[in-house]
Amino acid sequence: MRRLVRCFIVPGLALLLASCANSAKLAQQSNEALARGDLRKAYDRARSAIEKDPQNQEARDAYIAASLQVAADLRRRVVALAVADTQAAADLALELRRVRLEVARHQVPLDTAPGYDSAERVILTGAARGHYQRGVDAMAARRPKLAVDEFTITRRYDDGFADVAARLDAASRDAFKRVVLLPFSDGIDVPGLSQDIDLFLRDELARRTKGELRFTQFIGDVDLSLTAAVTRNLQRDAALALGSRAGGDWVIVGRLLGLRSSSSDRELTLPLYHRVDSKDDKGAAVVRWEESSLRIVTRERDVTVRYDFDVLDVASGAVLAHGEEPARALVRVAWSDFRPGEDYDRYALLPPDVRKSDPARARKVDAQWRDHMGSWSLGDVLRQSRDQRSRARYASRYRSEFYGDTRQRPVWMGELPGENEMAFVALRDLWRPVLTVLKELDVKN
Repeated sequence: MRRLVRCFIVPGLALLLASCANSAKLAQQSNEALARGDLRKAYDRARSAIEKDPQNQEARDAYIAASLQVAADLRRRVVALAVADTQAAADLALELRRVRLEVARHQVPLDTAPGYDSAERVILTGAARGHYQRGVDAMAARRPKLAVDEFTITRRYDDGFADVAARLDAASRDAFKRVVLLPFSDGIDVPGLSQDIDLFLRDELARRTKGELRFTQFIGDVDLSLTAAVTRNLQRDAALALGSRAGGDWVIVGRLLGLRSSSSDRELTLPLYHRVDSKDDKGAAVVRWEESSLRIVTRERDVTVRYDFDVLDVASGAVLAHGEEPARALVRVAWSDFRPGEDYDRYALLPPDVRKSDPARARKVDAQWRDHMGSWSLGDVLRQSRDQRSRARYASRYRSEFYGDTRQRPVWMGELPGENEMAFVALRDLWRPVLTVLKELDVKN
């Protein structure tokens, strides 16, 4: 029993001693740095020491010594710097306040310097006054976003300066913009496309603008009860009226134009070899490769849709920003009617001995494969050909599979998506240019 108890006590004691040793070593490094006049290193080492072991007296002594020296140095620099640069002195005073709070959390007392606190208040008030006046000037110049920044900085130096809280609220109201998105007008007559794109675009913008825009709020839940006929040819005045009705400051209107499409089919037929293991009449292992053929059909469709959009100011009707760009989707599908067995790993495009004896043929076969099937392995293709016969026909539920690089990895499908489906695939990233424009407007005054 005694032996068992020792097994538990000794490791615990070893950990305790190791912790003390680490803490003591850091405290020693702090004292050495302090002796050299390296206050930052002395403080950092002492802080690490006391955080490792708050009860270690050497660590506490080192932290007290370093804290006192750092605080005294900062006070001297604040007062000296204030003569030439009030702003820089105020920033340094805030750094001293941060150090004070950190030291207090470690329950270490700091001495006070006669007259410093009153001098600090004067310095911080002076810095606050400068930013406050710049905020007032920015509001007079109709630059509310700049005013928000200036009044925010004012509060950092002096939270109760004059009427800064009220002025910050007023500047924020002027700087803050609410954006309404209207469905893009369908100029390509694809049933349901405008509605699908509107829902997708609205969801992406609502999700992304929250963390990426400072002064802009996207109004995502807007029920304007618009019919397809209305959105097909939405005029500017009507768009502005709808934006105003929804409580927006800006409104986004756009059009879908010029659907173009082309498609092509290709066929690849390659010899396919199946490994068969057997034994001869003497019981020795025999490997033979039975040859058949693998026929794969790949189909491609290239669709381009043009679009443009404007961000309009609801109050003035002015065009704040414009964007236009062609959107493209190039997709590839692959299909085979070959029905392999379940031993997928026993199939090869060439037997190993042929690959070794005829490397030129092997390179040619591999190049043909990559040209048609990209990153697909033969085993993956055979598995799909056996198990995914239901994918002979395209269905809308497969749409998202076409968002990636399908030329590098074709979608296993017997037929291509229709042009209407492809139009949506082409426009799936429409939110990107819209968000880019909103970001540019967000930082402008």
